[in-house]
Amino acid sequence: MSAGNAGQPGGARTRRGRLRDRLLAATGVLLLAVAAGCSSDGGGGEGVPVTTTQPSANADCKPTDELVPPCGAYWGMYVAPGDPKVPVVQSIGAMESQLGRKLDVIFSYHDMSDSPNGTFIREDEVELGRDRILLLSWEAKIWGTPERTLLWRDIASGSMDTLIDKQAQRIKSYGKRVMLGFDGEMDRRETSGTAAEYVAAYKHIHDRFDKLGVTNVVWVWAVTGFIEYKDKWKSLYPGHDYVDWISYDPYNFAGCRGAKWTDFEQTVKPTYDWFQANGFADKPIIIGEYSSEVDPKNPSAKADWFRGVPQALKTMPKIKALLQWNAVLDPESPNGCDFRLDGPGVVEAFAEAGRDPYVNQPLPDAQAGGS
Repeated sequence: MSAGNAGQPGGARTRRGRLRDRLLAATGVLLLAVAAGCSSDGGGGEGVPVTTTQPSANADCKPTDELVPPCGAYWGMYVAPGDPKVPVVQSIGAMESQLGRKLDVIFSYHDMSDSPNGTFIREDEVELGRDRILLLSWEAKIWGTPERTLLWRDIASGSMDTLIDKQAQRIKSYGKRVMLGFDGEMDRRETSGTAAEYVAAYKHIHDRFDKLGVTNVVWVWAVTGFIEYKDKWKSLYPGHDYVDWISYDPYNFAGCRGAKWTDFEQTVKPTYDWFQANGFADKPIIIGEYSSEVDPKNPSAKADWFRGVPQALKTMPKIKALLQWNAVLDPESPNGCDFRLDGPGVVEAFAEAGRDPYVNQPLPDAQAGGS
């Protein structure tokens, strides 16, 4: 998030983290929308038609082996789970139908257990991955009551290698390339250990995958993006040889945190500029979460905020994917930051932005055609 919106970074992220864990228990899924129309069948839930357009078949725009779209950026969204009786694939199809475009990259969270919460690749992920890319976040926790936080030094020591190897083999068997991040937003907490211990844990997991011949993983390293934490980032970075994408989570908190209103570019650019100036300019960036609150003084401001996203992206060419957080940050609070696409013209503005050619890029062949 931008420096101007940093009001209460620790508290805000902790509450969002608790919300995320509750959503995960209900099989919550993060969606990264890309390449409207890369699949001929529309790819929505059964009985949910999706109108799509076909991206230009420009050979120069073919994604790289690290899933980087060279001609623009992937377009995304987090869809909070609703009725637990509704299959997640159906919920995704409903969102696709509402937006009038295909959602092609799925971001889901997993803990480090041998339960369904920790299983790569779940049945719903297999189905969704037939014509989409999977983005997986592997958290150093075991969810439950109470939740258990794992220590990075224990992971680095090899004490969890049996589980790590089993998950690595599952991803290897899946076959298609997936994006995988380990314990994102580690810069906001110290309960799991030191920066050096985080780096050791990340490298250990990466090296176990390499030892087992897992070649279909694209590695993601994710921090909060709070500019106040910038002095921590280099010490938490595993190194260019271990990371394919970097990620951060900017928000225009505006009224819900008593912060100054900032447009999309002002919200995202301070941290973007820091990465460009501090040795990360060769790495593609994924905005893992982003959104805006309302401006009570200007009912159209939120719609305008989203409408301006594509043009702003073109001034930050290293951003190659972004994921809108379509949820309430803290639903238990009377002022919990509502980042959903609610308000006058907001859905329409978001759909309009999603039609910009810059955020309509072709998928890798393995995902584009299904299987």
